[in-house]
Amino acid sequence: MNSGKLLWFLIFSASLTVSIYGQTSSTTASITGVVVNQAGEAIPKTSITLRDIATNQTRQTVSESDGSYRITALPVGTYEVRAESAGFAAYVNPQVTLILGQTTTLDITLQPAGANEEVTVTDKPPVIDSSQTASTTSITQESIEELPVNSRNYLQFTLLAPGVAPSNSQTSNGGGNVSNSPLADSGFTFGGLRPRSNSISIDGLENTDETTGAALVALSPELVREFQIINNGTSAEFGGASGGAINVLTKTGANEFHGTAFTFFQNERFNARSPLFNNPVVHPVFRRYQPGASLGGAIIKNKLFFYAAAEQEHFNGDEESEINRTVRARINAALATGFAPRLPVRFLSGAPFRVGADETEAAGKITYLVNSFNTLNFRFAFTDNRRRGEAFNTDTLTDQSARGSTYSKDYQTTGSLASVLTAKIINDFRFQLSRRCFLSRAGDTSGAGIEIVGAARFGRPFDADGNRRENRQQFVDTISFTRGNQEWKTGASINHVSLNSELRDGFGGIYTFRTVDDFLAGRPAFLRQSFGNPNTRFAVTNFGAFVQNRWQASKNLTLNLGLRYDIEKLPTPFRTDKNNFSPRLGIAFSPSKDWVLRGGFGLFYDRLPLAFLNPAIQKNGVNAFEQIAFDTDAAQVFINNGGGKAVSPVLKIAPSIYRADQNFKTPYSIQTFAGVERLLTADTTIRAEFLFTRGVFLPRTRNVNLLPPVILTTANAASFGILNPTMQQLGRLVFGTGRIDPRFDAIYQLEDSASSTYRGLSLAINKRFSSEISVLASYTLSKVTDDASDFNEQPANPYNLPAERALSLQNVRNRFVVSGVFELPFGDEEGKDKGEKDNLLKEIFSNIEIAPIITLSSGRPVNALTGTDEERSRAFPLASHPLGFSRNALRTPNFFNTDLRIVKYVPLSEKAKIDFAFEFFNLFNKPNVAAVNQFYGSGTTPLPTFRTPVLFNSPRQFRFSIDLEF
Repeated sequence: MNSGKLLWFLIFSASLTVSIYGQTSSTTASITGVVVNQAGEAIPKTSITLRDIATNQTRQTVSESDGSYRITALPVGTYEVRAESAGFAAYVNPQVTLILGQTTTLDITLQPAGANEEVTVTDKPPVIDSSQTASTTSITQESIEELPVNSRNYLQFTLLAPGVAPSNSQTSNGGGNVSNSPLADSGFTFGGLRPRSNSISIDGLENTDETTGAALVALSPELVREFQIINNGTSAEFGGASGGAINVLTKTGANEFHGTAFTFFQNERFNARSPLFNNPVVHPVFRRYQPGASLGGAIIKNKLFFYAAAEQEHFNGDEESEINRTVRARINAALATGFAPRLPVRFLSGAPFRVGADETEAAGKITYLVNSFNTLNFRFAFTDNRRRGEAFNTDTLTDQSARGSTYSKDYQTTGSLASVLTAKIINDFRFQLSRRCFLSRAGDTSGAGIEIVGAARFGRPFDADGNRRENRQQFVDTISFTRGNQEWKTGASINHVSLNSELRDGFGGIYTFRTVDDFLAGRPAFLRQSFGNPNTRFAVTNFGAFVQNRWQASKNLTLNLGLRYDIEKLPTPFRTDKNNFSPRLGIAFSPSKDWVLRGGFGLFYDRLPLAFLNPAIQKNGVNAFEQIAFDTDAAQVFINNGGGKAVSPVLKIAPSIYRADQNFKTPYSIQTFAGVERLLTADTTIRAEFLFTRGVFLPRTRNVNLLPPVILTTANAASFGILNPTMQQLGRLVFGTGRIDPRFDAIYQLEDSASSTYRGLSLAINKRFSSEISVLASYTLSKVTDDASDFNEQPANPYNLPAERALSLQNVRNRFVVSGVFELPFGDEEGKDKGEKDNLLKEIFSNIEIAPIITLSSGRPVNALTGTDEERSRAFPLASHPLGFSRNALRTPNFFNTDLRIVKYVPLSEKAKIDFAFEFFNLFNKPNVAAVNQFYGSGTTPLPTFRTPVLFNSPRQFRFSIDLEF
């Protein structure tokens, strides 16, 4: 944002005599309305008291001269609302539920004092928030408890929201984006933006892995009260992410004790078979056992509360690689003769092998009501997650030796102090201390990796060997106050993250062969290996400050105007960009009580994943470097080292290094949206929204040490050092041996030259939970284009970046999702006296809930590759497309999935029950393809395996659980 625009914005801000308040809060809710008499006349100075039914905590205010009132920064929960004014009977609404991040409108009509000293009403506020300017979706406690989710990961409910799609797991090295892989992202893409660019927070504090963008601490769903998904239009209070925001709120203890004890069971006898499992008779082992419990209550009534939850997962299963039997036999025969003696892998097995997982999630929260004006919260969370043989590299062409295991431990301590300084001024201070320890290993940890294009992958993977420790200290303080029809909110945050790592990407070396014959002859197409010291230690510090205004310009019009400033102090050799001002503007206009028109615009600055920064610090030519060899040189290294990794650098090969662009700018997104929402019934809304998102200065990697390429012919091939050019090389632009800086082979510059564009239309129907029914259905039509879908993606031709423009890996053309919770209409009083038979049927069919999730979506883009570096651009991950193919030209088949949960609950007492749950995942056993073989080969015709499925999503699975609730 240039200085002229900034000056205009500040003048415009000053012209509005309003203050700042975050329209969408990450931890609290608000209530507003007007107090009138029976004639509709405003009643000023009415005392309004809200009492939290669970804790007896109260908040008070008085109505303004126009009868309006507003109470902000309220803990989410169910309240009793009481209004009192001289000459009028007291008004009492015994149950008003406030939802995270939303403003509930409750208009109050007082009746004259008379025979009734108190009037009780049970009217429910409308579900439509006419003052909300952001596009949000709330996942309530009922949905979290009742909807089916196979992983027990409540964040998967994010995919129910319109405009959200799962991140694309297609990679060029078979890694896959499994949640525990070394470079796992958040798992979600908002507005087509990168999945590493989202904000995941718990109780208003960051819960994002700073290295990769994935979620950190995993909480038991029993501890989660609700969470909010903000697609776009977030207030200036939110920063540090250019994508969407997921705000998770944990439960707080109450005066009454509540708890659960549960166990989930899964066994292969009740599951369908994977389409890729070889043995047609034997079911692969699949046994999962997940016990857990939670308990919350009061240590001191009305004063000190606690809530704790813990659960475990124990899983054992069978997997197998699907390397072609003939290919496997030829490789094994060669290895049995002593071929490549220093290659540790001596046999590729086609038999099933055991994979497994063990995870513990535990967390506890203490809430202390110091007095009527101050509330303290402390929470400790711990996650221990071990994934054996299934964490990454899980496609069918990967041998057990290259499949990944990960081990992670997360520790998180958080605290907050909410202080009601006056009835209209509130301060909220929060902090956290957290640590993540992460270790990744493959089956082979000592040798080199072997890649036979489109046929087999075995040995030590390029990027599977590493460990890191990430420490975070975060402090956030915000202050908000109201004045008439205006609300202000301002605050600042500091987030310091240090990384101590030993990421050994490439230190084992990797040989790539075009064919099995080439492998048997010891002729790799190229070799890549790292040398030196893999250890790095550095830190980043993020500082953010904001001011946000909410102005109720009229009863029908709400304006939100804010400004945020972010700066990320980067380690040497990166430049720290200091000009990161982001304006935010939102508008909500309600022409009637049933309609709301919304619009918004904003800039959203991102944070850089530490995995992007690390190579420039690690492989800078001093601490470490890479070497790359082709054809004859690669074959000589393979022979000299007996098929194993090189024990020392090759003297005649210049080192390849990484460096930071000295003009690097902070990536950000420009988001503009417009939408309309209509209230259909008292608890049902329909909305339509259009979103345009532009990703700017996105990080990518590019080799900047190459001289311009030349079209390769049989006549000039020898001058390029290519003695036997492939059919995919002839007629292609190829880079020669000359270098801009002859001291180095490749210089991989970490730069900001990528961009993305998203256009999407979303339609959604939302019926809030009432009458034992809730429904959320959404359809999104969208298109995403970019020229790099992740920070490590490299162009095939560094001199022609526009040629990389194509559909993004995050593109999902069509996506439809419907979910709901339904209680069957049995067990009501109408059948009470109809005889013994009817009563028996009533007992069988009463108290049954059904909860489905149905998802249909288009296939995802896949990047077709030859499998080797045809241009000799040194790009890795690979970037050479087959002649006639553009970037991301392939697509996986369409996706269809149905999950279903059926619950029969048996009441034990007024407050206790037992749930018997039967869950089906992929109910109709649709063979959904997760990845296809993207390798075309180096010939004129594609390999037989090209475009064939190499990875499927799970087949039909069944889970049974017993849950005691009290």
